[in-house]
Parts: sequence; C-alpha cells; structure tokens
Amino acid sequence: MGLYADHIFPWLLDRTEAKEMEEQRHLAVREVRGEVLEIGVGTGLNIPHYPDEVTALTAVDPSGGGRRRAMRRAQARGLKVAWHRGRGERLPFADERFDSVVIVDVLCSVEDVDTVLAEAYRVLRPGGRLHLLEHGLAPDERVRKWQRRLNGFNKRTACGCELTRDPEKHLRASSFQIDELVRVPPFAGTGALYPHIRATARRPQRP
Repeated sequence: MGLYADHIFPWLLDRTEAKEMEEQRHLAVREVRGEVLEIGVGTGLNIPHYPDEVTALTAVDPSGGGRRRAMRRAQARGLKVAWHRGRGERLPFADERFDSVVIVDVLCSVEDVDTVLAEAYRVLRPGGRLHLLEHGLAPDERVRKWQRRLNGFNKRTACGCELTRDPEKHLRASSFQIDELVRVPPFAGTGALYPHIRATARRPQRP
C-alpha cells in the first residue's frame, strides 16, 4: 500500500490515540467471548482490552503495516493471533465459525459497508455477537457541513477514511438484532468531526 499507509499512518494512529477513544475501546470489547474475529485489526489497539474469556483471536486487515505492532500487543497480552491479509467484504472463513466479531473504526474506509456487515453476520455462530465502535455523520447539521467540506481531504490523508458515512443506518438495515446502541459524546479537540456510536448486536438463535 506504500510507505505512508503501511508505516507512517499506523505510527500516527498510535501516537494520537485520544484517552477517550481508549476508554471506548475498552467498553466496546469488554464482553467479547470465545473465538473472536477482528475485522481491520490495524496496529492492535483493541487487543490490550480483550477480557480473559477470549480463547482465540483471528485478525483480518488489508494492510500489513500494523501487523508488527499488533503482534507485539498480542504477545504482551499472552494471546495468539491467526493473521489474514484481506478485506472484510470477502472473509475467507466458513459459515458460523466465530463466537464474536469486533469492528472498530473500520466501516469508514471499507468498499461496501453492507457487505462487511453481511459477512460478519455469516461467520458468526447463532447467538454470537458483533461488537462495534464506529464514527460517522454528526447529529448536528452544522458539524455535518464541515464533515462534507473536509471529507475529501480526510479521505486522502487518512487512508480512505470518510467522515460522511452513517454506521447506525447500515447496522439497523442489517440482519443483526441490536442489543445496545450508545451515541458517544464527542471527544476533545477535533472529536466533533468523528462522533462515534458503540453497539452490540447479535445473530439470533435459530427457532
């Protein structure tokens, strides 16, 4: 993907992580259990927050730039990771394999949000849960105007990240049954441009 995407941008993400974002990561994955798939693992910033109930972690990411950092975090956590380079739209796994799927700040840059959610649903076992933390359009129209103005610049400088997607709308249109959805207050600084939702949703059990 290039020097910037594979090395500089992952370093920037690690160095500029807001304390509020770290807290939200912890809340997003605190109830993750069993065999876990993380789509878009990046540099592994969620890994230190995984609870002891995680028995195995499979990581998918289109870039190998963050893999070394993610592996270091996994080793520090004592967690083995099966790494797959690929995209969330085409997961190379059998149906109903995982107990949990984690997606954090990934849907902003994928090719097709609905396909990624459909794939996450497909690989979850009945009763398995999706743990999601995503940013998107602000509820305030004044902020939305700035998001639209800055979207092209953000997409170029943040490796495809768009400010104008609506993850809540896509989640509600999916096959998932939503258990919890929280609109996170904006972080300090530029956080108003990146308002987050935090959600857990499940693949229903068969009748």
